[in-house]
Amino acid sequence: MIAFVSCKDDEFPPAENEEEVITDVDLIFNPVDGGAPLSFGASDPDGEGPEDMVTDPIVLDADKSYQLFIKVRNDIDNVDMTEEIQEEGAEHMFFFGFTDELFDQPEGNGNIDSRADQVNYIDEDENGLPIGLITGWQTSSGGTGTLRIVLKHQPDVKTATSGIESGSTDIDLTFDVTVE
Repeated sequence: MIAFVSCKDDEFPPAENEEEVITDVDLIFNPVDGGAPLSFGASDPDGEGPEDMVTDPIVLDADKSYQLFIKVRNDIDNVDMTEEIQEEGAEHMFFFGFTDELFDQPEGNGNIDSRADQVNYIDEDENGLPIGLITGWQTSSGGTGTLRIVLKHQPDVKTATSGIESGSTDIDLTFDVTVE
């Protein structure tokens, strides 16, 4: 005996939130004590094409406090995605990893290897959890190394303890950093 089963279109589960095309990421280090902001970027003009995203080297002043603002864009479709990340903050979180001793604050090497490690998040979602579009940094007296920034899309899994292994990756960038 053979049975046929048919499904109506409304019986299928809703489609997952598709990954967005990200062509540009701007890091804006705004000196807390005043002065001109320092901007560094990452660019991938072909989006998901064969070219990799290229990052600018970051040069920061020693012994200085900054607020880091991250701006995310899709220049192919002329979309500023920063607002979307903020609006969907309960589903997004930036994680940071950096060479130990580049920064006096936050201490350590960031929270990519362990969510419990310190990062100075300034913004948060409606649940009081960090997003990471705005963070605070205090440079050390000098050094060179790297800063890795990862944006995770964590719908229904973002918690106070969810880490980099949870959700899908929207951005994973590594910048060379000099503090002088």
